[in-house]
Amino acid sequence: MAKGKIGVAGIVVLAILGSAVLANAAATQVSQVVYITLTKACGCTLVICQAGDTVVGNVFNGARRSLLKRLDYSTDKEAARVYIKKYGVTQAPALLFLDAQGNLLWMKAGELSEPEITAQLSKFGM
Repeated sequence: MAKGKIGVAGIVVLAILGSAVLANAAATQVSQVVYITLTKACGCTLVICQAGDTVVGNVFNGARRSLLKRLDYSTDKEAARVYIKKYGVTQAPALLFLDAQGNLLWMKAGELSEPEITAQLSKFGM
């Protein structure tokens, strides 16, 4: 075979690899974003949560808004505890990217940054 040319077998291999990559990308698509915050906290924690509220509000607007599930531990402890326990959340605010099966794709706790969150969304094609 001439250098630089791909035969039928090569095309088949590339097609198989390509579909595996696409299947993997579909499997790792963000299906839901859970945001756990506190509206009643002391000092620094409240300041960080309020800043997180602003960041999350700025990032998850328009079409992205439908992805977001906001949980306030101060007022809805039981619902928030499910995620805290399952994903090992140790600090508020916390942002969790989940796939359709509920697998954790990415998590950030503490100070949230718009550029960091949008970069992660971009990695998942959003």
